[in-house]
Amino acid sequence: MIAVALALAVTATDKVDVRPAADLTISGIAAAAWLFPEIFQQQLAPAHCRICDGADNSGLPGTGSADGLNGVDAWFHDATVGWLVSRKTADTASNVWAYLLAPLGAAAGAWTTTGPYATEGAGYRAMAIVGESAVVSGALVQAFKFTLARKRPFVRYGTGETSGTYDVNDAGSRLGMPSGHTAFVTSLGVSLAMTATLQESQAAPWLWAGAAVASVATGMLRMMAEKHYFTDVLFGAAIGGASGTVIPLLHRRGGPLSSEGMSLAPQGGGFALSGRF
Repeated sequence: MIAVALALAVTATDKVDVRPAADLTISGIAAAAWLFPEIFQQQLAPAHCRICDGADNSGLPGTGSADGLNGVDAWFHDATVGWLVSRKTADTASNVWAYLLAPLGAAAGAWTTTGPYATEGAGYRAMAIVGESAVVSGALVQAFKFTLARKRPFVRYGTGETSGTYDVNDAGSRLGMPSGHTAFVTSLGVSLAMTATLQESQAAPWLWAGAAVASVATGMLRMMAEKHYFTDVLFGAAIGGASGTVIPLLHRRGGPLSSEGMSLAPQGGGFALSGRF
């Protein structure tokens, strides 16, 4: 679908554009950087946490106290874990929401809110821009997760081992910062809203409100599931928001990732680089 979207020609009336070769390259590299560490997580994850939030540096089990953990994360942990629903229910709900419902909603939104200047294929191009933003955010999240190696709350507090809800021996128990779910959903929402804004769609204000609600809801579910601290969620939202803002801006007509953004043409004895920057 993305290949079809990028292959469609765009006319001068559209406010956003794509560069097929550049976009496919960026998306492909970002997708590989996101999925490869996920597939080989057990082999690539650090053997011990680097951010352990306490003296229990071995990572198993947690101390069950707030010693060594900042007050903000400790407060949000106590206020949200198991709130409304159980840890496992919140975890399942966050997975379904982040990786099924939110992407479907973002795709539908990109298709239907292309604005008054849209030409044929505008929906596909908007979907491609939103998808590119999401995979870029996923790649950035993985880079930070494997570098920071922060212990997840359920390990820090010892509840994963005692309840049997999670596997505290899994390598993912040391990859808590930032929140990938929050980054992914935020990138989808923000990129959708930003793309609609650039296209002067009347739906843009509603999409911005929806992006905020979706991001907060995702972060809450991840904290309720005891998979992330508040700062993990905040960091994830920042990554998703940055990706969701920058990628669409680069696709503005005349921008670096638009078809007329730059060109390399022969001139005299060499080549000339031209375009709008």
